[in-house]
Amino acid sequence: MRFLLWILGLFVSAVGLAVVVRSSYGNVVFFWPPYRIDLSLNFFLLLLLFFYVLLFLVIKAINLACKFPSEITAYRNRKKESESNQALKESLKAFFEGQFTQSGKMAEKAMEWEYNRACAAMIAAYAFHALRLPGQRDMFLETAERDPLFGTACRVTQAKWLIDDHKPLDALKVIDRLNAEGIQYLHLQQMSLEANRLAGNWSAVVELVHSLEPGRILPETVAGLLEKQAYENILSVSAQDIETVKTIWKAVPADWQKKPSIALRAARIFYHAGLLDESRNIMTRALHADWDADLMCAYSEFSSEKNSVDLEKRIECCLQWEENYSIHPQWMLALGELYYKQNNFERARFYFERTLEKQPESSLLSRTHFLLAQLCEKNGQPEQAAYHYRESSLVIQTESVLIAGQQE
Repeated sequence: MRFLLWILGLFVSAVGLAVVVRSSYGNVVFFWPPYRIDLSLNFFLLLLLFFYVLLFLVIKAINLACKFPSEITAYRNRKKESESNQALKESLKAFFEGQFTQSGKMAEKAMEWEYNRACAAMIAAYAFHALRLPGQRDMFLETAERDPLFGTACRVTQAKWLIDDHKPLDALKVIDRLNAEGIQYLHLQQMSLEANRLAGNWSAVVELVHSLEPGRILPETVAGLLEKQAYENILSVSAQDIETVKTIWKAVPADWQKKPSIALRAARIFYHAGLLDESRNIMTRALHADWDADLMCAYSEFSSEKNSVDLEKRIECCLQWEENYSIHPQWMLALGELYYKQNNFERARFYFERTLEKQPESSLLSRTHFLLAQLCEKNGQPEQAAYHYRESSLVIQTESVLIAGQQE
């Protein structure tokens, strides 16, 4: 449409010019003594038009000549930008394909254009981190950090890599500086959780697990395992100071006090500190909530034949659980051991023999025969004692052979 309008305008202009020229009879006279130049008006107008066109072209040529160097520079920049963008795309593609060496090379090429330099340097740093080349990785990270826009990204990345390099204390210093600047991303909290776990800051681990909303941000299974590990280690670290352990144990939520592994850890600490009542109460509450074979084993192990009152209370609790736990050989063995420590050999033998009837696993079977052998010795039955010692030894030997065969 525009082309047709230009053609129409050209024809109209031609017709108009022809009419004007045809009806024009004027002259133009130039005096340059001693010369005189006479020109028709039409020819003068034609010369004037030609002069203006020529002047326009000369000015245009001069303008283009002046702009030529900048045009060349702009062209080179556009070419460099295009090549850099293409290299950046190929670098990202290679990185996600797992071709880290190729990704690093293409990222270095993309760095030739200054506006892509920081981004390409970050990609190169990640590629060399994946290749376990810390020297080159840190060099590219420093390059990226020179760009103010990438300052926070570089520090977050640095903290992550310090955790990967098992330097949690250095990572926590970086995270603390970021937090001091008001940067508290969710990802940063997750990194802080991992760094504190590696550093053994278990109180901080518990706080971070709660702040990350288990079930929504942190999977409930992972949160439970972390919290369990934290409470166990908090107790272990403070095991030498029983007063501190008491304070910590009071701070542990009631639900967690009933977790078998945590209850076992606390009960062991109180038992070795000579606090049998506290040790027994902890295990009793946990076993009352749910069955656990290790805890049931410790229930008899963490007792003393010198404390008859404690033994009586433990036996009483075990008998209360008979309805629910009598199907477990470990319950019978534990109750038998408690009677054995109480010197009630008749009842002890009864529960030891019931344990054998249940055909327990090899470890329980070996221990049951061993305890029966000791009981028979005390009752003056050497032949039966020898029999149970042989059976206990045979079970251990059989288990050793099986383990050796599996390893081969």
